[in-house]
Amino acid sequence: MVSRFFGLDSEIQDLRRQVRELSWDSSFGMWTRNAFLQFCHVMPRDVRWIAFIDMNKIHEFNEELGYTEVDRRIKETFSVPFRRSDVVARWYSGDEMVILFDADEEGARRKIEQLVESAAEQGMTFYAEQGQWEVGKVTIEDAVDELADKVAKQKKEMAR
Repeated sequence: MVSRFFGLDSEIQDLRRQVRELSWDSSFGMWTRNAFLQFCHVMPRDVRWIAFIDMNKIHEFNEELGYTEVDRRIKETFSVPFRRSDVVARWYSGDEMVILFDADEEGARRKIEQLVESAAEQGMTFYAEQGQWEVGKVTIEDAVDELADKVAKQKKEMAR
């Protein structure tokens, strides 16, 4: 009986390790989209600030510099100090990220400014939009999609 318990405990520990690995994107040094969604789904009702970031020319950089170098640059860009309670994650592809801030509008704006500087140090740029998310009233997916649409409009206007 005891050996069965310890065997089961070992399996549980292995599953927990696998879940952690699936939740963390080690190449970018941030959470995965699924982990981000899990954090958001357990948030208490409140108004939180979020940001949607779309990195520029990632595909071209991957071709020119290689995936390992681009991953390093993105990881370095997002290595600016965040609050322990801020959640940074990849969204869809390698060039889109989201941030759930534990800060007010001004704190979120300052963090985006720091990220702009950090990205520039890595030879990178991005488009970003930030906005409020009404937890419990609007899904996080809808809130992020709204910001993503604003970023897409920015990019379209700049391409003209």
